[in-house]
Amino acid sequence: MGFDLGGIGGAIGNWGSSMLFWVVIGLCIGFIFIGFLYIKKQFSYKFPVCEVIGVGVGKVMLEYSKAGWFKKKSFFFGLIQTGGEQEMCVKRGGRKVQQVSSMDYHDINGKRGLIVKRKDDDPEVLVPLSKFEISNEKLLAEIAPADYRDAAIDILDEKRKETLTWWDENKSTLLLAGVIIFALISLIIIFNFAKGESAAWREAMTKVNQLPASIGAP
Repeated sequence: MGFDLGGIGGAIGNWGSSMLFWVVIGLCIGFIFIGFLYIKKQFSYKFPVCEVIGVGVGKVMLEYSKAGWFKKKSFFFGLIQTGGEQEMCVKRGGRKVQQVSSMDYHDINGKRGLIVKRKDDDPEVLVPLSKFEISNEKLLAEIAPADYRDAAIDILDEKRKETLTWWDENKSTLLLAGVIIFALISLIIIFNFAKGESAAWREAMTKVNQLPASIGAP
């Protein structure tokens, strides 16, 4: 069965002359191009971001996202960048982080990232936090290092042993030895009792077996 090359060429020619065919081709190319731009933008969000949100009474809420450098001027939903200064934008909401410098980066899960603070009365304003001041470090100072704790425990154990009597130190061993001796004596008694009962039972059975023969003799 041969191929009708003329028919195939005619079908291709009809497709080429059809406006619908070129519309479909254009749409496919457009979708591929938009998908490429979208994936490229997602890969630009390469810096982890920890957003600090004040909730009052000295408490905060933390939200994690990503951020990246983008040009200020863009169009088509921010997929195509045309120019302008570079600015750091957060993936969540596309908000800009104000005045970011190289001194503002922290280590977040092993990656270079930012810790930003949201303005309490305007959630669109984010500023980087370059330094932290911990107010309750005295709690850490009050906890002794692990080596000191181990040494203190050893000293307490030695002091406790010095106050123990001979009975306090050896009572567990003596009790265990007593239990073992009692168990051995019990086993010996049970074995001898069973042995004596077995011998008496065999003797009684022997007498019972000999009884009919003695009665039936003339």
